[in-house]
Amino acid sequence: MKRILTLSLLAAFFFGCSKDKFETVPQVEINSLEPGEVQNDGFFNLRATVRDKEGDLQDTIIMVRKRYVIGAANALTTDTLKYSIADFGFPDSQEIEIQANFSYAEDRPGFIFINLETIADREFAIGLIAKDKAGNRSEYRESNRIVLKKL
Repeated sequence: MKRILTLSLLAAFFFGCSKDKFETVPQVEINSLEPGEVQNDGFFNLRATVRDKEGDLQDTIIMVRKRYVIGAANALTTDTLKYSIADFGFPDSQEIEIQANFSYAEDRPGFIFINLETIADREFAIGLIAKDKAGNRSEYRESNRIVLKKL
């Protein structure tokens, strides 16, 4: 009886001290934002991967669009867009691949529209945050910057 109790306590201690096998916070990896320079009426796309080992990626992708005036200190404009993960057509999964296509200067069906109404070139970056069904939020991840040529 003592032996069973000792083994039970050791097993409880071992499993209690081991790390949780699931990462409860979604992980975002931005793979690319390209091409590096976009002309008026051009297109560019974002590729990213979102992982959640619990497999409850059923909630929200928050996209932060950042626009910088080239050569001007502290000239930054941001806006935030919120999308349901279902908008990207993904089922409940542990990993999803996001491909978001953007149209610069002209609104086109199936594209996220960017119109800066500017006479200067801008640098542009996208940040992402993923939120899962349980309400856990990933860390903020930001893409490389690309150049949007003046309109």
